[in-house]
Formats: sequence, structure tokens, C-alpha cells
Amino acid sequence: MKKQFFLGTCLIASLFTLNACGAKRAKTANGLEYEIHVKGEGRQAQMGDIIKGKLVLSSDGNTLFSVDESMPIFKIQTSIYPGDLNEGLLMLSEGDSASFYVPADSLGKYMGGLPAEVKDFMVYTVKVEKLYTEAEMEAEQQAEEAAALEKEQTAIAQYLKDNNIKVKPEESGIYFISTKKGTGKTIAQGQSVKVNYVGKLLNGKLFDTNIESVAKENNVYTPQRPYEPMEVPAGVGQMIPGFDEALLKMKKGGKATVIIPFAQAYGSRDMGPDIPAYSTLVFDIEIVDAE
Repeated sequence: MKKQFFLGTCLIASLFTLNACGAKRAKTANGLEYEIHVKGEGRQAQMGDIIKGKLVLSSDGNTLFSVDESMPIFKIQTSIYPGDLNEGLLMLSEGDSASFYVPADSLGKYMGGLPAEVKDFMVYTVKVEKLYTEAEMEAEQQAEEAAALEKEQTAIAQYLKDNNIKVKPEESGIYFISTKKGTGKTIAQGQSVKVNYVGKLLNGKLFDTNIESVAKENNVYTPQRPYEPMEVPAGVGQMIPGFDEALLKMKKGGKATVIIPFAQAYGSRDMGPDIPAYSTLVFDIEIVDAE
């Protein structure tokens, strides 16, 4: 999960169970300043490794960005300039926690500018939980996805049984249940449609809707948000694949429920607390208008 907030550097250290603030910085031959807070005992980083762990970006004592759940945060690459972050990452081992002080002027030249909040240094505080080669990372992801797929198939089968749904899956894997046929021609790819929708997880938890009454009933109403039909071109990739496919099966005035497996939704991406990785989504869709 990624968050933006402001904390003092000592508190940043405590979040990473680091040593006390004020430790003397060391410096590489190329001028990269760093502090090793905790020294691990795992394998040493190699060029091309992917670092899985946690990260805090800060400058001038303020935290600008953080990854506070263990996830892939860097792939170690050849240094772009002497003393860049990659040089520091190569110093790390599994279990290490460290901070690297990358000069803002050097980083700004490489990135084409930096936010105003970045002062003399961009400080990368890294906690290394595991190092992977690309092949190792790919194998782990494939195993994780296979386990998630097996779990999803069982959950969908139970959902279909519990809700007495008899339809067969489409070739893509989505389940399309028409509840009102609508009139006119079937929606064409690229056609502009206005849609009302309610999005839920298989467990019934609502994560999004553009219908005000439904939002209020489910305690997710946001006063600043306009609740009105969503206008979108159908089937051109602006929506997740399963939603797009459903639109192309509908007509003006039509209503449907569509069960979208994670492969046709957000896959392994964690979309925040409301849509975890490998989530199966259930949408109630109404085509309000079609041009």
C-alpha cells in the first residue's frame, strides 16, 4: 500500500526498527552518502536483482511517499551516473535496512526536475526482506497466481450455487447474466454509452457505485462526488476487460449482472483496501443511454 504523509526522520527510523537517529553517514568513492541501520545475514544483492521490501522517500525531514507493505520496490540496474541509488542498492543484503542520500541536483537532472518539497537530498530508506532474480520472481508470481486461480474457481462455484445462477461462463471466463434485455441494436465497439453501475466483491462488499441511493444505503456516500451515469466509449479499453466485454453484449435500457474473474479485472494488482489483489468482481450494470 502506498501512502503520502509527513513524519520526522526519527519516526521514520522507528517504523523500520532502525538504530537511533544521528548515526554518522558513510560515503562511497563516488560520493553517495548512506547509513546502514540494520545489517542482515541474507544473500548479497547482485546486478539485476529485484528487491522486495519496504520503502520511505523523504527530504528535509518530511516523508513524501511510502510503501508500507512488503512488495517489489526496486530492480537493481547499471548506474546512470556515479553515486546514484543503484550503487547503494548493490551494497544491500537480505535483512538490511539502510538510508541513501541522493543529491537533489543530480537526481533532478536525471529525472527532468523534482517536486518543490525535495530539498538538498532525496532520502531513500529501504528495508530489504528478500532478493529475487527475475526468474525467481516470475516463478513465485506464477505459483501465487495458480493458487489464487484455484481459490477463485471454488469461490465462484459457491457463489453461483448460492445465487442459483445457471449461466455458463463466456470464453473469456466472465459470467454474463442478463436481467433486462433493452431495445435497439447491441452496443457497438467505440459507441458512447451512459452507464449506472454497482460494483461488489463476491462476499457482497460494495466497493464502488455511481448511484447515490445505493451509496447511502451502503455507507460509502461521498458528498463531493457527482452521482450520475458514467459516460464511456464501449469496448475500447477504458474499463477493465470484463466490464468492457459486458457492455458489448447489452442494449440501451438493458440491465445485467456480470461476474468478472480477476484475470479480466485487476489481476494481481492491489487496488487498495476495497479491492485486494486477485479479486473477483461482481457488477450490476444498466445502460441508461446509448448514442
